[in-house]
Amino acid sequence: MSDSAANAQNQNPPAQPSLPQPSHHKPSTPKPLKPLTVRDWIPSQPGAWAMAIIPALAGVVLAGANVTTIWLLICWILCYCVQYTTARWLKSRYSRRYLPPTILYTAVLAVIGIPFVIAHPDVLLWAPPLAVLALLSFVAAKRRQERSIWANIVVILAACCMTVIICWIGPAAPNGSSWTSLVASQWTSPPLPADGMIAALILALYEFGSVLFVKTMIRERGNRAYLFASWIWHMCLVVGGFLTDPWLCGMGLMLLARSIILPLVDRRRKTKPVIVGMTELVTILMTFVVVIITVPAMVG
Repeated sequence: MSDSAANAQNQNPPAQPSLPQPSHHKPSTPKPLKPLTVRDWIPSQPGAWAMAIIPALAGVVLAGANVTTIWLLICWILCYCVQYTTARWLKSRYSRRYLPPTILYTAVLAVIGIPFVIAHPDVLLWAPPLAVLALLSFVAAKRRQERSIWANIVVILAACCMTVIICWIGPAAPNGSSWTSLVASQWTSPPLPADGMIAALILALYEFGSVLFVKTMIRERGNRAYLFASWIWHMCLVVGGFLTDPWLCGMGLMLLARSIILPLVDRRRKTKPVIVGMTELVTILMTFVVVIITVPAMVG
C-alpha cells in the first residue's frame, strides 16, 4: 500500500456505529379527570328544568294523578336527565368525564321504564316522534348548537308532547293496555285527548315566547330583530287569549309587559342571567296555573 493511501486511511477511520442516547423525556401521562360537579348531573338553570317538567306535570294534573301518570312522569324526568348528560358528553367530544352520569341515568331509566312499557305497551306508539326529537337534540349538541332556535323548538316539542301522552294514557290506566292494541296501532283508541292537546298548545306557545324573551336578555342582547320578534309574538298571545279566554288574555298581557319592560330596563342596567331565569320560572308556574284553570272549562 502506498504512503498516500495509508495516510488517507489514517485520516478517515471507519465510522463506528452510534449507540442510542438515553432519552431525558419522561413518558407522557394522561391528565387526571376533573371531579364531577352537581352541574354535571343536573342542569343549573331552574328555567330549563321547569320548561322540561311543567308540561308533563300539567298532563298529570289534567288526567288525574294515579300510578300510571306519576310513573310516566318519573320516566320522563329520567329521560330528560339522560338527554342532558348525553348532550354534554357529545358536546365535550366524548370526554370520559361525562360518561358516569349518562350511564347511571340510562341504567335507572331502564330499570324503571322497561316495566312501564311492559305494563303499558301502547306508549310505544309515541316512540318514533320522540326518538326523532331526541336524535335532533343530540345533533344540536354534537354541533354545539343546542342554544339555537331550532334546537329550542325541538326541546319544546318534546316537552309538550308529554302533556298529550300523559293525558292520552292516563284515563286508560285502570283498564291497562294490551299488546294486541299495540299491534293494531290504533292511535285513536283511546282518542287523542282534547285537554292534553289544548294544554300542550298553550304551553308550547308560551315556551317559544320565553325562548325569544330570554335571548333578548342574554345571547341576543341588543339585537332589534329578536326584540321585535319577541314583542310581536307576545302581542299575538294577547290577541289569542282575548279571543278565547279572559285568563289567557290576562296571562298574555303580563308576559307582554315583561317582554317589553325588562329589555328596556336592561339597556341602562344589565340584568344578571339568574334574575332572568328566576323570572321565567315564575312566569311558567303562572302559565301552569292558568292552564290547569282554563283547559277543563274550555273542554267542557
